[in-house]
Amino acid sequence: MAEFFARNIVVVYFFYGLAFFSMGLAIWLASARFRTSEFRLAGALLFLAGFGIVHGLQEWHDMFVHIDQGGASNIPGWLLLPEVHLVHLVLSFLLLVFFGIRLLYANRREIDDDQAKNGNRLALLGAGAFLALWGLSVIATWLVYRPERLPMINAADVLARYTLGVTGAVIAAWAIWLEQRVFKRRGMGGFGRALLGAAAALSIYGLGQIFTQPSFFFPSTVLNSDLFLRLFGFPVQVLRAAMAVLMAVFIIRALSVFEIENQQRLDEARAARNAARQEALRVQQAARAETEHLNRDLAAAVQDLALLFTISRRMAATLDRARLLDDAVPLLVGVLPQVDGGMLALARGPGQPLDIVSIVECNDPAAPVATRQAQGLQLAEYTVATGQPSWMLDHTVLPLHLPGSDEPNVADASVDPAGLAALAQAPTHDDGHIGGHTLAMPLAVGGRTIGSLVFCTLNDASPLTLRDAALARAIADQLSIAIENATLYDEVQQSGKVRGELLHRVVSAQEAERQRIARELHDGTGQTLTALGLGLAAAADRLDSDPAAVRRQLADMKTMNAQVLQEVHNVIADLRPSILDNLGLLPALRGHIRTFEQRTGIQAQLLTQGKSARLKPDIETTVFRIVQEALTNVVRHAGAGSVLVQVVFGESDVRLSVDDDGRGFDVVGALAAADGRAAWGLLGIQERASLVGGTAEIDSRPGQGTTVRVAIPDPYKQERSADLAD
Repeated sequence: MAEFFARNIVVVYFFYGLAFFSMGLAIWLASARFRTSEFRLAGALLFLAGFGIVHGLQEWHDMFVHIDQGGASNIPGWLLLPEVHLVHLVLSFLLLVFFGIRLLYANRREIDDDQAKNGNRLALLGAGAFLALWGLSVIATWLVYRPERLPMINAADVLARYTLGVTGAVIAAWAIWLEQRVFKRRGMGGFGRALLGAAAALSIYGLGQIFTQPSFFFPSTVLNSDLFLRLFGFPVQVLRAAMAVLMAVFIIRALSVFEIENQQRLDEARAARNAARQEALRVQQAARAETEHLNRDLAAAVQDLALLFTISRRMAATLDRARLLDDAVPLLVGVLPQVDGGMLALARGPGQPLDIVSIVECNDPAAPVATRQAQGLQLAEYTVATGQPSWMLDHTVLPLHLPGSDEPNVADASVDPAGLAALAQAPTHDDGHIGGHTLAMPLAVGGRTIGSLVFCTLNDASPLTLRDAALARAIADQLSIAIENATLYDEVQQSGKVRGELLHRVVSAQEAERQRIARELHDGTGQTLTALGLGLAAAADRLDSDPAAVRRQLADMKTMNAQVLQEVHNVIADLRPSILDNLGLLPALRGHIRTFEQRTGIQAQLLTQGKSARLKPDIETTVFRIVQEALTNVVRHAGAGSVLVQVVFGESDVRLSVDDDGRGFDVVGALAAADGRAAWGLLGIQERASLVGGTAEIDSRPGQGTTVRVAIPDPYKQERSADLAD
């Protein structure tokens, strides 16, 4: 057998090289299939292809050497140089080391493109380290033995197989063995077994590198190809060639997994396309539904705005308090299509019973007029007692919580405990109905609930909705403002010329506020509603051609619709500021001074002394309005760079001072001016202070700034001081 292989060693080398070259070429040709593969093996296969091609060329070099020794004369001399053989051997083993380290790094983690670059750098460093080890061993061998050229090249070949061949084969086989577990986890056990076979063949091939050609240093003097031939009866090249063939077969078999992976991706793409079609149909249907919903919301918003504007204008048309109270309910019932009757009930005074000052009876065939009137009055009494909206369900009075408002106060003793149980069992309907046909909204003037506005529908009509309740709350706030303005007007009418002029300024400010609201409705809300209308028309045109774009457009219009509703809410909220009622004097002053400083650029500071406490609502409102007027005068007339607001809480009063470093003025001359225009703000401050039993002083000189001092007694503090003294 040994003689047979010796005679046919050229054939052995040919198939030996052909196996590796074919494996490398097959991997390279298949690289287009696994370039986008999710398998971590794909990122390192090109280096294994390089190993196969270069190592195949190295084995063919040995084949050409044996052919030349057999008498061939047409082989180029440079091709037969042992240095060429050594370079191919070292380069192929380095590529094998690079492949093994790169695949090991990928097997330790799921990597992205940046981490893949890190793996390449690590593999390059590892291959460089093994190359340096081989180089150092070659240099050490030459320094120790000082051999001739050919023995030295032979020794370098042996050292390359020890340091690069064996270690590279072991590392690569280990990495391939780890990778085959990934194939098994993904249900591709057949390809995993192919990789396992390739790893086994590569391991045996690496062990075969131990049997090198004989050399002059240990262990190649003993453990070499001659020993292998004596032990097994055939050259070690036969073993290497057989392992090369097996490894090529197994690797080429494993490459089919990328074709299957591509087919799976194609199937997934087809499934995704079908899913996209179904999603497009669903989006189209959802777009139609969303368009209808937006149309309904838009129509409702336009209707609410129109109603609110009409009611606000009609209520502001008169400052006669008696006429306003008489006409309020008929006006509202006539304007609101969903309301069949209403009642306006006001308290005679704090703790006094309610009087019905205006009513439109709800002629309900299912209930007597007296019963519906009694229910409305019951709701009004509860609303005045708690200061919260309310509604009636099954003859039970319940608090009504509107979205975006504070939680209702249900701790009042007038609430029937059975009503609280009914509240827990009577949630809002999904269609927005609040479940009742009668609701009541509080009327607040000067921070005090003075009465209630009641709306009702027929029992056989649709229940009131949350939108109806929100609109009713806005109308009640507007009516509260109108009542407050009318009341102030009556009081001012009974005063002298100064109070009459002050009232004129209040009316002018009210008209300016109406104009501001009208401008906001026209410039802000109106423009947005126009844009919504145009967007809906465009969405309808593109509904069939581009449902995805329509869906995005509808999402934008939904946001715009929310902005419209928020703008309406802001307009409604501006009609009656609630910061004093909700937070108290000091938080309101801090917020106003901070806004003043940001808006004007004038440095403003608030200082407080004494133990702060909540004051009477009208006193808190007075102090807040005086600070507003004083700061307005600073902006308009003082030309100041800074202003200081101080609030001192005394034992029985509250004192306020507003100091600026502006140009100052002659107080006596300003108050005595013929036209009086420069003094109306100061007169307003004095008037506000006197209305709550306080005093106001203005101290100013030209060039020395201005100081406004106000002292207001607080009955709450006086009562508490008296209680402590007792």
